[in-house]
Amino acid sequence: MSIRKRLFISNAAMIVMPIIIIVFIIFLLSMVYSNGSFIGTHFRQQWQNNDERTVELFNKLQKTASLNQEKFLNKDYFESLSEQLKREHVEVVIRKGNNVLFSSNQHISNGDLPTFGNEGYNPAGARVGEEHYSIRQHDFYFKDGIQGSIFLLDDSASFVKFARTFFPILFGSLILSLVLTNVFLSYIVSRSILRPVRQLSAASEKISSGNLNFTIKSKSKDELGQLIRSFDSMRAQLKESLEVRDKYENNRKEIIANISHDLKTPITSILGYVEGLQDGVANSDDKREQYLDTIRSKATYMNRLIEELALYSKLDVNKLPFHFESVDILAFIKDYLEEINEELIEKDVQISFNAIKGHANVLIDRDKLIRVMENIIFNSVKFMNKRPGKITISIREQENMIKVSVSDNGPGVSQDDLMSIFKRFYRTDPARSTGGSGLGLAIASQIIEAHGGEIWAENMPMEGLRVNFTLKKSEDGNHE
Repeated sequence: MSIRKRLFISNAAMIVMPIIIIVFIIFLLSMVYSNGSFIGTHFRQQWQNNDERTVELFNKLQKTASLNQEKFLNKDYFESLSEQLKREHVEVVIRKGNNVLFSSNQHISNGDLPTFGNEGYNPAGARVGEEHYSIRQHDFYFKDGIQGSIFLLDDSASFVKFARTFFPILFGSLILSLVLTNVFLSYIVSRSILRPVRQLSAASEKISSGNLNFTIKSKSKDELGQLIRSFDSMRAQLKESLEVRDKYENNRKEIIANISHDLKTPITSILGYVEGLQDGVANSDDKREQYLDTIRSKATYMNRLIEELALYSKLDVNKLPFHFESVDILAFIKDYLEEINEELIEKDVQISFNAIKGHANVLIDRDKLIRVMENIIFNSVKFMNKRPGKITISIREQENMIKVSVSDNGPGVSQDDLMSIFKRFYRTDPARSTGGSGLGLAIASQIIEAHGGEIWAENMPMEGLRVNFTLKKSEDGNHE
């Protein structure tokens, strides 16, 4: 539930709850006059029972006022009336003019009573001291023409007494309900808001102190829950970006260290041979030719190292453009092998090509894939430890991919090295640091990944190493 809906419901509850309680109070009061509840029934029964007694007594007093007014001047009559009133628990007052002829309650004075002309029943009645009475009044005239009134006062059936008993309880319940509703809803709403705020505050403090190794979670689907998930996503992305930055920084340091190491040896050799030429150590044409050949070889190695480093750097940051086209991979590799065949023969290396029949079109960048083949094949030639060396190229179909494998009969590599040979500057034998840049297979890996394929290596069952890579078929690359 969203915060907006939550606040709306909370505010609505603040209004609805008092209305419900007020309606409940009105319902209770209406039950006083109904027959369907305990309170109403009890009150009404008590009222009806009192009515039966008081109406009978009141009718007798009315009859006396009409037929035998002299009794109102008789003390014996008043004494018998007082005894009866004690049993009935009601009060009677007889007034003549402004004078009270008889009052069963000495605390009731003429000023507490209604004036002449208010004959009837008044449930609210009069208040005498701390007591409220319902009043029945009968007005008449004495034989001498003076106004007279009979009052029957009943405190047990007083509506005011009932109201004084129950209204404070109902009013207190109303106030208590309002307070508890307010406190409860405020606690629920504030907790649902403050808890994620505290989470975000604690997470911000951790980030400001450089700690990103934590997670914050929220099961809530409201705006704050979404904010927490976005904040944690931002934290994860920040952590990842810092890790990438550190990785690239370490890579940069490693590259600089490797470049320094790989360039130092040939530069030292070049300087040594140049000094030999300057000092006249090479005192014959053959020796000078030998020195110059060595200098040229070292310079060529340095130039190739720099070219491969530049190429790898562009591949690493995706700055090298690729021009893909649909090419028959069988004809492409066959043409390339014909180009390098003489060079391999000079190195006493035999090469063979095993392929599927027909043709299989793949999406490749011709120049980049030639670089891949060259790096893999001549890496095998470089580490070939027997003569004649043998290299076999094979091609197989794998669903929507074409698998190319380059196998040799060299020494292979250890199982641990199989996972590392595609890393930059990695050499299985550090003692052969001048034998290559250590970037050949790393460049091949980057190019194959840019083609959407995979590259991996495996040792042959008997001896040698096999390097495999896959290429995507083009739409018209079905084998025929």
